[in-house]
Amino acid sequence: PPSAIRMHRACAPDLPVPKPEGTQMDLHALDRDAPKDDYLFGPGPAWFAFAMTLGLMIFDYVDRQVIVSLFPYMKAEWDLSDKQLGALVSVVSVTVALGALPVALFADRVSRVKSIVAMATVWSLATISCMWARSYGMLLALRSVVGLGEAGYGSVGAALIASHFPARMRGALLAGFFASASVGSVLGVMLGGVIATHWGWKAAFGVVGIPGLILALLYLKVRDYKTVAMNPTLEAKRQSLGQTVRHVALILARSRTMLWVCIGGAAQLIVVSALWSWLPSFLNRVHGVSPAQAGGEAKSRTTLPF
Repeated sequence: PPSAIRMHRACAPDLPVPKPEGTQMDLHALDRDAPKDDYLFGPGPAWFAFAMTLGLMIFDYVDRQVIVSLFPYMKAEWDLSDKQLGALVSVVSVTVALGALPVALFADRVSRVKSIVAMATVWSLATISCMWARSYGMLLALRSVVGLGEAGYGSVGAALIASHFPARMRGALLAGFFASASVGSVLGVMLGGVIATHWGWKAAFGVVGIPGLILALLYLKVRDYKTVAMNPTLEAKRQSLGQTVRHVALILARSRTMLWVCIGGAAQLIVVSALWSWLPSFLNRVHGVSPAQAGGEAKSRTTLPF
C-alpha cells in the first residue's frame, strides 16, 4: 500500500523499495525460454535440401506416370488388355499405400537422408530395368518395385523440409513440394510418347530413370540430422506396425475433420490418377491423335487450371 511505501522511505531511505509480489519479470529468462524459429543449419543447406527433395519428387512422379503414354505401343506389341495396362499403374499405387507407413517409421528411426537416397535409388533402378522386360509379368513385377521405392517418400521428404526451415516458411514450402508431384505427372505423360516415337517405348524408361538415379547420389550431400526424441508414450506406440496403425486409427476417429480430409484426398487422387492414366489413350483411340502428340495434348488439358 502507498502508506507502507512512505513509511519504508522515512525509516530506511537508502534501501530499495520492495516491489509487490508477482510484478517482477526476468526479460532475459523469457528470451532464453522462447523457442528459436530459425534455419536448422543455415539458409544455404536448407535451400539445397529443398531443391534436391523437390527434384526427386518431380522424378518420382515422372517415373510413375511415364508408362501411360506408352499404352498404345504396348497394346500393339504385346496385345495387352486395358485391364492389364491399368494394372501397371495401379500396382505402383498399391505398393505405395502398403509400404508408406513402414518406410516412414524406418526413416524416423535410422536416417531421413539415407532413407531418401535408398528409396530414390530403388525406384530409379527399377524404372531403368523396365527397359529389359521381356514379358508382361516381368514388367508388372518391376513396376511393383518402383512403388516400393516410392513408398514413404512424400512423408519423409516433407519431414526433412520442415526440419530444415523455420516454422513461418513451412506452409508455402510444403505446398510447393507437394505441387511438384503434379508437375512430375504431367512431364511423365508428355515425355513418354515423345521418347517412344524416337527411340522406342522401352527406351523411355531408361531416359526418365537415369536423372532420378543421379539425383539420388547427389542427395548424399544434403545435411542430415538426428531424429527428434519422442516421449515414452509416443515411442511405445511406434514399436510395431500394428501399434502404429492403431494409434493412427484412434487419432482419425477422434478428429472428424482429419478423417474427412484423408477420405477426400484419397477420392481426389483416384480421379486425378484415372485422368492422367487414360487421357492419352482416349485421345489416341477416339480422336485419332498420334501417341507422340497425345501426351502433349493431355498435358495441355490437365494444366489448364494452372
